[in-house]
Amino acid sequence: MLKIARRVEGNIVRLTLVGELDMATVEMLEAAVDDGLTEYRPHLLIIDLAGLVFCDSSGIRALLDACRAANYRGVTFRATNACGMTRRVLQVTGVLDILTAEPRNGCTGPGSD
Repeated sequence: MLKIARRVEGNIVRLTLVGELDMATVEMLEAAVDDGLTEYRPHLLIIDLAGLVFCDSSGIRALLDACRAANYRGVTFRATNACGMTRRVLQVTGVLDILTAEPRNGCTGPGSD
């Protein structure tokens, strides 16, 4: 189960994830990212991972896809507050720095096309 709360502050869209990001819930994140980028046209998209208790490989892929979608539209992407097991999974797979870095020119890494 995953809950996504969206908060818009000026040119910033923040998506706060609570629960599990896995094969059953990635479509929710994809839709929320697409809606946030399309509807609000922000300068910064933040995905807050503090409430994420589980993230599998499909969730990691969805986060990388969100980063690429934002960058494609010229929007800065940043994942924040990864902690516990979620942080460890992102570290072990080598994507933590990619997703949490300060403003980037693009998202590359495992799964990049």
